[in-house]
Amino acid sequence: MTIHLPKELESSILAAVHSGRYASLDDAMAEAAALLLQRLKQEQTQATQPAASQPEATPVEQRIWEKFEEIAAGIPKEVWDKIPADSSEQLDHYLYGTPRRPAR
Repeated sequence: MTIHLPKELESSILAAVHSGRYASLDDAMAEAAALLLQRLKQEQTQATQPAASQPEATPVEQRIWEKFEEIAAGIPKEVWDKIPADSSEQLDHYLYGTPRRPAR
């Protein structure tokens, strides 16, 4: 079999053989062919898998309120019930123990 490669690719492969990485040009090309077949097999497997079994793409960005809703959904109702009704108005009191502010 004769394979015609671009000059820069051929010279890189020959350099790898001359450096001792491969015992021969045939060994280098056999490894390249094995990697190509492995890649083709992976592509074929992915193409034949049902769409449901392929991993879904993760969203690139998520709005801050969507992230909050996602986190909040995991908090049990009993925990939400323990949060004081005036927690946003008296945040410093609940976080740092400062005196309560007068009610508006």
